Amino acid sequence: MDAATTSVLLGGLAFAAPHLLLGFPPLRPWLASRLGEEPFAAVFALVAAVGLGVFAATLAIHGGDGAPGPGIGFGTPVRGTCAAIGVAGLVLAMAALGAYPRSPAALFRHGVNPPRGVEKISRHGFFVGFGVFCATHVLLAPTMALAVAFGVLATVCAIGAVFQDAKLRRRHGVAWEGYRRQTSVVPGLALLQARTRIDPGDRMWRALARAAAGTALMVVLHPVWVLGHGATFVGALALGGVLLSIRRFRRARGPGRPASPPAG
Repeated sequence: MDAATTSVLLGGLAFAAPHLLLGFPPLRPWLASRLGEEPFAAVFALVAAVGLGVFAATLAIHGGDGAPGPGIGFGTPVRGTCAAIGVAGLVLAMAALGAYPRSPAALFRHGVNPPRGVEKISRHGFFVGFGVFCATHVLLAPTMALAVAFGVLATVCAIGAVFQDAKLRRRHGVAWEGYRRQTSVVPGLALLQARTRIDPGDRMWRALARAAAGTALMVVLHPVWVLGHGATFVGALALGGVLLSIRRFRRARGPGRPASPPAG
């Protein structure tokens, strides 16, 4: 592995390692029980943002250097197919992000409703959609350093989906098992197996339409996201983490707000 690729890998691990360690047992429930759920969520978002900031800086410096990546040898049809799959993944991720506050995975939610909307496609739509987006960009990357960068993000998404199931099983118990049986991680699998169905007036169609519009804007802005070898894109994720952390800190310090129960 050349020096540029190694540097980007280390930058990616600066985000991935603390993100995964803080997000799952045994550290997450231990910290959440001592800090409170909302202060912990704020700290978690801030740590992720700092890690992404380091990652972005590493990409800006080293992302364009080193060995050529897989994308160099791809012809137009293959590149087009990878790009189309990546765009579809991003639509799913954005639709799932919009539905997150109502999902069983949402912070501070202690009940489980029957699957609805985009949850019928995948119960971990953000992890799966963004993971697919990143995985296709591994194949499209012009340098190995960028391929490794997207590989790190795709790996975090894959691990996140697996551990999210375990966490939600502990949090929701029997109710989660019923929800799980009606859904799938693999997009569309529960529909193909007739474990759930989509009605013509299902809210999923509206969610996907809004997500498609947002993704179209992201595609138009693609020349911006590739500035600094993708550092702008990762930096935008870091900024989102900072804003989320500030919001969580403000919620946690709100006057007269009752303490949140510890997370599972």
